[in-house]
Amino acid sequence: MAPTAPCLVLIILVLAFQPIYGNVIIYPSPQGVNPSNKFQVFVSQGNHRQASVTYIATSDIRAKQAPHVTAGRSVSWTSFAFTGGPVTVEIHAPTDFKNCIVRPKSYGYACKRMGPKKAQITVSETSRMMSIEFDNDYGTTNDDDIKDKLLVFADPPETNVPDEHDSSVLYYKAGVHNLNGQLHLDSKIKTVYLAPGAWVEGGFITSGQHPVTIRGRGILSTQTYKWHDHRFAYGMVTMDKGNHHVLEGITMVDPEEFYFQGLGDHNTVRNVKMIAPWAFNSDGVGMGHDGVVLDTFIWANDDAFKVYTSRMVVERCVVWLAQNGAVFQMGWTHTRDVHNVSIKNVDVIHVDLCNFHGSNCKLAANAAVFNIGGHVRQFKVSDIVMSNIRVEGSCPRLIYYTMKDDVTGSVSNIHFDNWTVDSQPMHDSLHNEINGSAHGGMMSNWTFTNLKVGGHCITGPKQADFLVGSHTSNIKFICH
Repeated sequence: MAPTAPCLVLIILVLAFQPIYGNVIIYPSPQGVNPSNKFQVFVSQGNHRQASVTYIATSDIRAKQAPHVTAGRSVSWTSFAFTGGPVTVEIHAPTDFKNCIVRPKSYGYACKRMGPKKAQITVSETSRMMSIEFDNDYGTTNDDDIKDKLLVFADPPETNVPDEHDSSVLYYKAGVHNLNGQLHLDSKIKTVYLAPGAWVEGGFITSGQHPVTIRGRGILSTQTYKWHDHRFAYGMVTMDKGNHHVLEGITMVDPEEFYFQGLGDHNTVRNVKMIAPWAFNSDGVGMGHDGVVLDTFIWANDDAFKVYTSRMVVERCVVWLAQNGAVFQMGWTHTRDVHNVSIKNVDVIHVDLCNFHGSNCKLAANAAVFNIGGHVRQFKVSDIVMSNIRVEGSCPRLIYYTMKDDVTGSVSNIHFDNWTVDSQPMHDSLHNEINGSAHGGMMSNWTFTNLKVGGHCITGPKQADFLVGSHTSNIKFICH
């Protein structure tokens, strides 16, 4: 991390909800962590203006560890909370621009250029997870990548902050803390709290059957650990032992492998920000039965959501899919037995699977928005409802759900309601594909209701470049 450089561009984001009577909560800056040298952020309400600490993570170290990582990339981010009336956020960037955009577009926040080096955005609510993008940074020729990304997170204020003197609380104050690997949480620990301004290098793993809550507004990072570091059990946070765990509020940066794996049942992930996944295997969330993911930002370089278990609920999330994996993955293991899943109101702001591939993009079998990868040999999957899914930009492949020849079982009653895709290539080697197997694997009763691609509602598979195989039944495209 380098010292702050002089900034050349000013962007003003105005977060407005009601007349001014509330306040802005600025998180403290941890000593020993250098701020971003790409962007600066200031937040004001009324006449009171404050600097909001803006961090940076770069891809350079991971590029030395894994050949598929592109060096010279960065992400800067800032977080704050607010209540009450209008909040103005000024963003200073290194170069001028002509146009800018706020994603997700569903927020309805128009980024207006107000003059040289200046723009303004009005935002109405907290729990907003935004990428601010400029027309002067779309990467180099044929990679379509944003070189220096900027993320702004408007949090709801914290409630019920734990007592730092409670013996069942592991409390990390503002400052830098190095765990030297993944800390095993023994039976005494019920809560791990990362205070605002805490920067914790390492991870956590449950070791008992009791519920554990990991929460706060601090940062958990593994950027100083090697890719696939042997001291970690898959996730930065691994909660396979025990049930009813909660992960809430923190920002997770540069995962050594997965961000979160909690294979116990009844686990909850809420208001978590997962960013800087430079290397492959940077999966988002894997959970046991009855898992819930709410209001979470997942920038994944593998599968964002592992839809592996029954009664999973996902709502109001934002996903940035990098160069590997799927947004919703249902593959890999020998048997997939999943029922009654509800996924709704998800914004996929980028599908970067073809970045760095040039004009002739070839994708692995595990790469699509909705996918089965690996080699599942038996399926017992039914009653999956995915509604109000919005895919921004160009999507190289929306669905790739084809069984291998030796697979048995069925995938039935799959409902895609009100999906929108900004655009999709129609004349390349990539296609959307659905098919079962010759040995008894069947895809049946899949319904696409109001699927829109490029603004056009799809009434048949060819209109959206779908190849529907012979081992399927009752695959329907309906427009209301």
